[in-house]
Amino acid sequence: MNSFNDAIAQAVAATGAFELEQAKKLITVPTDTEHGNFTLPCFVLARSLHKAPKVIAEELAPKIELPNGICKVEAVAGYLNFFIDRKFLAKSILEAVFSQGLEYGHAESNGKVVCMDYSSPNIGKELAFHHLRSTMIGNSLSRIYKAAGYKVVRINHLGDWGTAFGKLIVMYLREKRPTDQATLDSLTVKELNILYASFSKAAEAEPGLEDEARATFSKLEKGDDFYHQLWLAFRAATLKELMRIYKMMGVDFDYYTGESFYEDKMPAVIQDLEAKGLLERSEERDVVKLDEYKLNPCLIRKSDGSTLYATRDLAAAIYRKKEYNFDKSLYVVDLGQALHFKQVKLVLKKMGYNWHDTLVHIPFGVILNLIDGKWEKGKTRTGKAKLLRDVIEAAQQKILDFINQKNPELENKELIAQQIGISALTFNDLKNHRLMDVKFDWDSALSFEGATGPYVQNAHVRLCSIMRKAGYDVTLQDVNFDQLLDDAAYELIKLLAKKSEKILKACETDEPCELAQYALDIAGAAHKFIHDDRVLGSAEEKSRLFLVKCTQIILEDVLVLLGLFPVRNM
Repeated sequence: MNSFNDAIAQAVAATGAFELEQAKKLITVPTDTEHGNFTLPCFVLARSLHKAPKVIAEELAPKIELPNGICKVEAVAGYLNFFIDRKFLAKSILEAVFSQGLEYGHAESNGKVVCMDYSSPNIGKELAFHHLRSTMIGNSLSRIYKAAGYKVVRINHLGDWGTAFGKLIVMYLREKRPTDQATLDSLTVKELNILYASFSKAAEAEPGLEDEARATFSKLEKGDDFYHQLWLAFRAATLKELMRIYKMMGVDFDYYTGESFYEDKMPAVIQDLEAKGLLERSEERDVVKLDEYKLNPCLIRKSDGSTLYATRDLAAAIYRKKEYNFDKSLYVVDLGQALHFKQVKLVLKKMGYNWHDTLVHIPFGVILNLIDGKWEKGKTRTGKAKLLRDVIEAAQQKILDFINQKNPELENKELIAQQIGISALTFNDLKNHRLMDVKFDWDSALSFEGATGPYVQNAHVRLCSIMRKAGYDVTLQDVNFDQLLDDAAYELIKLLAKKSEKILKACETDEPCELAQYALDIAGAAHKFIHDDRVLGSAEEKSRLFLVKCTQIILEDVLVLLGLFPVRNM
């Protein structure tokens, strides 16, 4: 649809009344199609031409040479209203979808690189339900950026370094657990969770235990071989479970380079800060002061010599710029870390890195649960439930119960139920602007009606079902585009034409919700088309089946860009 906008702007500019860029900015899409598909107000010309906008529009309308695809222009109350030729639109869009398939609407490579840092859980712990937000927002944005023409580098910046490992090591040794390699290789993340809980309980009775943990991590950071062996085992046990969950969710990464990866790169950062006179001593800690920005100092090194998050993020940013030469580096991290990223960017600026502004924090709100009639942060109602795997299993079971009622003979129903459940959780998250808190309620999230993942997937399943029942594959030669000009078909085709602009809008705003709403719009228009225009058995069967096929292709790819599973049966 953007091509129509540009063509109209060029036609209007050719009259000499408007500058080309001026016309592009003024053209809008009216909510009521009776006023055309595009409209351009003439009010800005009233002062320079000394005429009423109504007169200006009436004089300009006959002078405009209509571009291909625009069948008429009307002057109404100071506006120029342009109408698309329905057949031209149907033919051009559906032919493009047929030839390009899932790639329709995707941009060609722009030669730019974006680093996408998302999920990034802490090692030694299972994924909690709140990790869903960073994981799925980042997963969707990585797909959207790729569709928008970027080369995407997907990074899981694991929290695999820090005092937390001192706690695990202290507790593991205190409980006299075996340290032979076979035992370490068989460790599970569940056992590590128990160690964390045991440490917290013990530390309440022994405050000195926290100091012991800090001292233990300091030894690990300084290269203690035995502690390093334990750390490797804890990391491997967690990664095994993480990768199982990620695979289940359809989430991928190019690199699992966590904080530990930058351990040997941090000394150079600290030396650089010292050489540039930026490192100062404050309360026995090394900091970079940010007084000129009215911010607290950025902590670089603790009194015992160990590093902090900022040190590692500085090293990571510098490494990624050298390694990938990114044009943008996105950090999909919750809103609570906004100050941290401001500090890191400003320290890079003070270090003289002119690319500091290409680092972009992508913040998001929290997940709220309905507890005793109030929306608040807390556990979901699934028993254990604060773990993501428990929520996924509960969602799968609820969908499986539905399938057993409606279609008990469905093949692979456990897998399909899992995919629908995960997609429902994901869509419930992504349909909101990311800065908004997400209200999670089982009944609404898993409903097959309303603005939900199951509703969108049901539309895709319905399209696939019609194609299966037809029993043949319709081709371009089978289509009579004159049979696709009624309102239901036209409204659907207009939506399909917007795929490219929706992808670009989602990319420009870093908002997957742009595509989530687009998926809902397509699903609604598809349901209406199927209801209003009988496909199978009609005189227009092949033409309408072709529109069904093109809609299925578009909807499938939009679902994939969101990180949903485009199931074909349910």
